[in-house]
Amino acid sequence: MREVDLDPCEICLDQQAETLPSGFDGIEQSCPRCGHFRLSGTAGSLLRRARDRRARATLSGWVREQFVAGSVPLITSVVLENVLRRRPSSISDRSDGLLREARRGLGPLGASFNISEPRFLAATYSASKEDVVYLARMLENRGNLKFLGTGGDCQILPDGYMRLEDVERRQPISSQGFIAMWFDPGLNKIYEDGFQKGILAAGYDPLRIDRVEHINRIDDEIIRQINASRFLVADFTGHRGGVYFEAGYALGRGLPVFWTCRKSDLCDLHFDIRQFNCIDWETPEELAIRLTSRIEAVAGPGPIKVSPTSAS
Repeated sequence: MREVDLDPCEICLDQQAETLPSGFDGIEQSCPRCGHFRLSGTAGSLLRRARDRRARATLSGWVREQFVAGSVPLITSVVLENVLRRRPSSISDRSDGLLREARRGLGPLGASFNISEPRFLAATYSASKEDVVYLARMLENRGNLKFLGTGGDCQILPDGYMRLEDVERRQPISSQGFIAMWFDPGLNKIYEDGFQKGILAAGYDPLRIDRVEHINRIDDEIIRQINASRFLVADFTGHRGGVYFEAGYALGRGLPVFWTCRKSDLCDLHFDIRQFNCIDWETPEELAIRLTSRIEAVAGPGPIKVSPTSAS
């Protein structure tokens, strides 16, 4: 059995996280509070200067959301800036987050869970255990949850399960934007400074399938993630067959598809694609600006859109 290398979590600081071997300029950790994440060297340097517990709680909550969705998020300086500038989650959303986290992995109806587990801090975007207890007491007063003694053990009540069904039935607009592209290492900067930055600036969370941890067949996971997305960005640089398939599937599902291609590859686009209004890019900076504008014009600003004037 290999020895586990434990260090303070780079995000929340209050948990001992497993530090994993990483082949990039940064750190990769698995934290019982935040989940599994990768943090770039530049973002890590910026984060170490942030002593605001609320800011770290926001980042921890966002990372756990990505982790629970099956993704191992890569936190670059761009991602860090956009996440930390988000508006605080509402009390209602935070209490619903506690219920959803409680049900995750729970056994039969009526089984108990303990709110002192660190995962509940992240799931409720809380900076302290007192916040989690307060949210749990709110749920208890609403008849959604019941405390079992004084040790933090709780039970979801029938009204709590009904509340969860109601939340799922309302199905808020997805914040996910699926990126279909060539996974050539030479395009990593284009992804990080172009696609990722452009989608984040429009108020959505970017997802690239090769950065999602899962145990499904890859084609099944691609379909599942496209179905869970608000839109798809299809980049035809390199003319990969999978991109054509994924774009066609998204069209069939009625999702908005945003067409992009490196300008030097544009002349080789298949004739079925040439009829669409394609963003032809040369630099990641140009791509990010045009992609943000196109997404906001067609899909509207996303649920995590941040006004530039709100930066602190």
